Amino acid sequence: MVRGVSPFMLWYRTVKHRLYLCNGPHCSVRGARALRSALDTALWDAGILAETQITISGCQDHCDHGPNLLVQPGGCRYVALDAERLRAVVQQHLAGNTPIAEWLATPEMRRSGGG
Repeated sequence: MVRGVSPFMLWYRTVKHRLYLCNGPHCSVRGARALRSALDTALWDAGILAETQITISGCQDHCDHGPNLLVQPGGCRYVALDAERLRAVVQQHLAGNTPIAEWLATPEMRRSGGG
């Protein structure tokens, strides 16, 4: 431990990206669970797995457009993901610092009401 700082906090500070992969009921049916493995592989291949935190989230309220991935910092939410698109997001956005605008959610895509 470094003078009152836990090893976890040291790692947490080195994380460059926090990813939230939706695993709500609609995204799960559309293959979100299988995307976790593809995400790990893409991050490993890009050399950024160690600096990325992945969280399997609940519903992100974009159910008709899933599977969804929220990227922080920046608040970019990618929709309609498959393994190929996920690899492109990792390469272009996470490794290359250039979001892919055409795959980002719009306010109109958000689910209205309960559901």
